[in-house]
Amino acid sequence: MSKPKALADIDEIMYSCSLEILHPGGLEKTDEMAKMCQIGKGKKVLDVGSGKGVTACNLAQNYQCTIVGVDLSEKMVQYARKTASKRRLTHTVSFTKADAYNLPFDDESFDIVLAECTTVLLDKEKAFLEFLRVIKPSGYIGDLEMTWQKPPPEELVDKVYRVWEGFSTMTLEDWKGFFERMGLVDVRTVDFSETISDMEEGMKRELGPIGKIKLFCKLMMRSDLREAMREYRKLFKQYGEFIGYGYIVGRKP
Repeated sequence: MSKPKALADIDEIMYSCSLEILHPGGLEKTDEMAKMCQIGKGKKVLDVGSGKGVTACNLAQNYQCTIVGVDLSEKMVQYARKTASKRRLTHTVSFTKADAYNLPFDDESFDIVLAECTTVLLDKEKAFLEFLRVIKPSGYIGDLEMTWQKPPPEELVDKVYRVWEGFSTMTLEDWKGFFERMGLVDVRTVDFSETISDMEEGMKRELGPIGKIKLFCKLMMRSDLREAMREYRKLFKQYGEFIGYGYIVGRKP
C-alpha cells in the first residue's frame, strides 16, 4: 500500500509542521463516518493508512474502543506512537507498519475497518478483499476519499493519475456500486464537497505563524515538492467543479 513518494513526502512535511488532518471537513467528518459504522465502547477498529494517528486517538478517546492503526511508512508509525503516548492512550491504541494488501491479522478480527484518503491510491478490489477478510460478519467498512462530483473529462482522469502517481477515484454513486459489488450491504454515502472551499484557510489557521514558517523553509529545500504542490493547486483551480469529497459506509453480511 505504498503511497506515491511525492504525496508521502508532502504528508510528512505537513504533519511535521503541526497539521493533524489533511482532508476537508476535518475530524468532524471522520467522526460522522465512524458513528455511521456503529463505533462504540468495546468495538475493535482497524485504521488503514493511519498517518500521524490523530484519527485513531480521537476515536479511542471519544468512544472507548480499541484501535489498531497500520501504515506503510515507518516514520508515520513513529509519529502515531508518539501521539498515542502523549495522550496516554497506549493501552487502547497501537500502530504497526503493514501493507493493506497483506494485513497481519487473523480473519474476522475487527468490528470496523476505516480508511481515509488511502484507497484512491490502491488497487481497490485487492485492498477491499483484505478489509473484508479481517472484518467480522455484520462489521462495517467506512472509507473517506476525494471523489468526482460528476463524471470527469478523460484529460482530468489522466492528469490526476499522473500528477498523483496512480490516483484513481469515482463519483459517490460509483463508489456505492463498488461497495455493493464487493458484497457489502446497507451502503450509504455522504457528500461533503462544500467543505473544500474552507480547506486551505483551515490549514493555514491550524499551522499558525510558526507552522507556516516551518513549511516555507522545508519547501525551499525541496524543489520537487514545491512543483508538486503547485501542480495540486492548479488541478483544484482548473477542475474544481469536478473535485469533491465524501465517505461511503457499508456492512459485511
